[in-house]
Amino acid sequence: MSGNGAPRFQEGLLRAISNAPGVSGGEEAVRAILAEYARDKVDSLEVDAMGSLVARIDPPPPARGKNGTRVGSGSRAGRGRKGPHVMLCAHMDEVGLMVTAIEKEGRLRFRRVGGIDPRILPGQVFRIGAEGIRAVVGALPPHLVPRAEREKVTAAEDLYLDIGARSREEAEERVPVGSYAVFDTNYEAWGNTRKGKAFDDRAGCAVLASLIQRRPPVEPRRPRGVSDPISRSCSKARRPARRRARRRKSSIPTWAAVRRSPCRIARSWSTRGSSTRSRTPRSAIGSRRSGSVRE
Repeated sequence: MSGNGAPRFQEGLLRAISNAPGVSGGEEAVRAILAEYARDKVDSLEVDAMGSLVARIDPPPPARGKNGTRVGSGSRAGRGRKGPHVMLCAHMDEVGLMVTAIEKEGRLRFRRVGGIDPRILPGQVFRIGAEGIRAVVGALPPHLVPRAEREKVTAAEDLYLDIGARSREEAEERVPVGSYAVFDTNYEAWGNTRKGKAFDDRAGCAVLASLIQRRPPVEPRRPRGVSDPISRSCSKARRPARRRARRRKSSIPTWAAVRRSPCRIARSWSTRGSSTRSRTPRSAIGSRRSGSVRE
C-alpha cells in the first residue's frame, strides 16, 4: 500500500504483460498472465464470449445488530436502495503483423494489424508466433528501385519479413501462414522512464489489476457495482463497452472513458449479485469461494 492508502502499482506485472505477445485476435498470453495474477484476489474470474477477462469482487454481507436485524434497516440504503454500477475498462491487444503468404524464396508477406505507420517498418525486428521466431522487415535495396521511387515511402504491401529461410518449404516448417508478429521490444527501466511495447493499453491493464489488491470499504451507501474490465481489443470498443455497462445496469456511461477497450478485467461490488449476472455465454476460469476451476 502506498503512503496515501492507494494500492501500489505492480510494475512487475506491467513488465510481464508488456513483453507478452497479444496482437488483436491473439491475446491469449496476456489474458493468461492477468488471470493468474487475479485468480486468488477475486470472487469469480470469467472469460466472456468476446474473449474479455471479467473479475468480480462481491460485497461483504450487511452488518447485523445484536438482535439479528440488519444495521440501518430503517434507512433507504437498508431497504436495498440501488446505487450506481461503475465499470473501469482497459484493453489487452496491441498492433502487429499477420503473415499472409510465403514466397518461393522464403520471404514472408504480411498485412498490418492496427495502425502501424509504414515509414517505420523497414529494418524493424519482429517476433513471430508463440515461439518468438525473430524476423526483420526487408525491402528492395535502393540500387534495384527506380530512381523516381527512391525518395518515396515504401508501401507496406511491398515489404516482407525475412527469417533467414532459403525456400518456401523451409519457411513453412517454421512459420505457418496466419501467424502473428509483434515488435521485438523488451521492457526496460531507463531511470524514471520506462520503455516497452504495447503500453497502450497494457499500462491500463496493470493499473486495473493493481486495484484488486485492496477490497472495497464497507459503507452503508456503497455503490451497487464497480467493474474493472480489461478488454480484448481496442478496435471495436464502443459497442462492447456500452453493452457491458448496460448488462451491469450501469447508471454511469463509462464507455466514453474506455472507448478504446474491448477486453477487460472487471471488478464489481454488488448488493444484488443475481441481478448483475450476464446472459452472455462465458467460460468460468475460477472461483475463490469454491476453489474450483471450470471450463
